[in-house]
Amino acid sequence: ILPNQPTTPPGVFSSVFSGAHTPFRYGFDDGNGCGSGAGTTAATSFTASLNVAKDCLVSATNVNFGSPGILSSNVDATGAVNVTCSATTPYSVSLGNGLNGTAPTARRMRKGVGTEYVTYGLYRDVNRLLPWGETIPTNTVAGTGNGLAQNIPVYATVPPQNTPSPGTYTDTVVITVTY
Repeated sequence: ILPNQPTTPPGVFSSVFSGAHTPFRYGFDDGNGCGSGAGTTAATSFTASLNVAKDCLVSATNVNFGSPGILSSNVDATGAVNVTCSATTPYSVSLGNGLNGTAPTARRMRKGVGTEYVTYGLYRDVNRLLPWGETIPTNTVAGTGNGLAQNIPVYATVPPQNTPSPGTYTDTVVITVTY
């Protein structure tokens, strides 16, 4: 199978070889290093087949809100989800609520192992009106694979809120691709 055929759709592919396409030539060695002459030719048939399965791979780039001082106005950032699915394979991308969140716009980043949090939301649109969650098809992103990586932007916002103590706040969000 030749490499770099990412746009091949799922399915069974086969080729049948027979007759003039499959000659086998064989000879005989008498043990003294002498062959039996020209040898014998015979033909047979065989099938080469491959089943391309539906499959998807996912990766992501982090969302980094930078280093704002006071959280008195929206702090926007972007990230991305990269989905590579077999050609013609429909898929849906879901984003979990994170380790400390309760809803797509109420995810929370935590400072270390402490009890201080910063609330943020992840969205499917640049205007940050469509939350990105886990309910297919209500708040997920759908697409159809083409065998190549498809970049899907993730729009994020930290809304105005009481500013916690300085430090690094993080969260982990699980990405699920359903196909």
